[in-house]
Amino acid sequence: MYHLLLVDDEVNVADSLESLIPWETIGFAKVYKAYSGREALEWFETVPIDVVITDIRMPGIDGLELIREIRGRRKNVKCLLLTGYADFEYARQAISHHVSDYLLKPVSDEEIVAKVSRVVQQLREEAEANNAYHRALHTMREYLPKLKAELLGDLLQGRRTSSEQLASRLDMLQIPVREGDMAALMLIRIEGGRANDFRSASLMQFAIGNMAEEIFGETHHLWHCQDAYDFMVFLATAKEPEPEGRGSASADGRKRRFEQLANQLHLSARHYLNAVISVIVTDWGVFPHDLQSLYQSGLSAYRRQIGDQSGMFAFACGEGGSAEQHSLQRMYEPPNLYQLFEIGDWDGLKEKYDAIFEELMRKAEVSKDYLVETYFTIYSAYCYIAHKYNKELSDIIGHELSNTLGLAHCRSYGALKDWAGRTLAKLREYAEQELAHTRYSVVEKIQHFVQKQLGNQITLQDIAGELHMHPVYISQVYKAGTGENLSDYIVRLKMEKAASLLKNTSDKNYEIALKLGYQNPNYFIKVFKKYYGMTPQQFRQAR
Repeated sequence: MYHLLLVDDEVNVADSLESLIPWETIGFAKVYKAYSGREALEWFETVPIDVVITDIRMPGIDGLELIREIRGRRKNVKCLLLTGYADFEYARQAISHHVSDYLLKPVSDEEIVAKVSRVVQQLREEAEANNAYHRALHTMREYLPKLKAELLGDLLQGRRTSSEQLASRLDMLQIPVREGDMAALMLIRIEGGRANDFRSASLMQFAIGNMAEEIFGETHHLWHCQDAYDFMVFLATAKEPEPEGRGSASADGRKRRFEQLANQLHLSARHYLNAVISVIVTDWGVFPHDLQSLYQSGLSAYRRQIGDQSGMFAFACGEGGSAEQHSLQRMYEPPNLYQLFEIGDWDGLKEKYDAIFEELMRKAEVSKDYLVETYFTIYSAYCYIAHKYNKELSDIIGHELSNTLGLAHCRSYGALKDWAGRTLAKLREYAEQELAHTRYSVVEKIQHFVQKQLGNQITLQDIAGELHMHPVYISQVYKAGTGENLSDYIVRLKMEKAASLLKNTSDKNYEIALKLGYQNPNYFIKVFKKYYGMTPQQFRQAR
């Protein structure tokens, strides 16, 4: 329920508006009156006002000045102008700036109720939109840690995104990192029995995360996630910018501070949490361009320096060199081939293939191993999707292309690229045939249901309920499969059946209408005439 303020220097106008209109039924709990603009502003100091109806011509503060004052104080207040014919053009110009609507004197009660009701509806819609926004904001804040972790995980895996999209996501998630910032990674592996119990491991991760924030919080921003290998991966950026002109000395100081704090965390976890953890710290790089390389260097350091040992502290500085430079990257970056095949993203697969072979063209000159690695990675993805269709790969791409004996398809870059292109085309052709078959099957089921229920009123919801599918999907699939709207198909069948009954029986119009699910014979006649260009009676006479 809202509060209304009526403003008019003519006392009888304001009083009659208050007493003659059933304001409570429109949605107002309180109605206030003011006989001048100044008195109206005094009401605004003491009570919450949602809607104002004001005369345009008043001594002192006139209606437009009053509205400007009101809008300056509370922008969500809805204002309507009472105006006569002489001021009509003046009032109409004001609407585009401050006024929700106008009431032209003399005004009827019905017009007042209609226009004020529309304003009340606007208030309700705005309130609902505001509530929805705050609910979404609350939900986002609740899931903020998860959303932050997912974004960091994607960046570590090398998922590519534009600078604008990344900046927007960082702002939305309130992450104080920007493109071009210097950043380093710290990888933590929780070891021992606690890591094997989900509840204990989750609590330990939470405790270590809090401890890291306490230790690094004064000098660094931290952002962390858990990766696919159960490492806690922390990205760190310095809170204070590096002093200009310090060069390598400044970089060395930044590196030492980060390593000292990481070592403090390593020791504190054992001392205060009784946790055995291994910690790897990387070198510093530019965010986000060096992030994947830094992450790979951390994994490499764990593999080379720690292995099956526990409670270790290692530096990944220099690890990003040989292994990361020589490994294939584009093939394994998300989304990978398995994910793209799973959802049937053929345009995405084409882009992925182009990226893979662009990188491979350079690598293949170094070693033939890259050709074999690429061949079997793609071949494995093909087997995966073939089995999803309950098929052997050779059933889809043929024995020649699926034959791995002799590795003939990967003896050269050109042979491998040709094989990959031909096999992808065959897989796409098969997938599109399967999709068309699925659609055809759905169309057949729809048509069978419609034909069986032709004597009843048929709705899209009825069909969707019968087939256990969404109504929108039903409508779209039928249109895609037949080129005809489902509603047009139902009308066509009913009209063809009506024409047959008119030709071959002596049934009356209302009887035919009932047989076709039309409860209103006049509506049936109207539909029939629109379809055939003549009434049922004229059709029968012309047969």
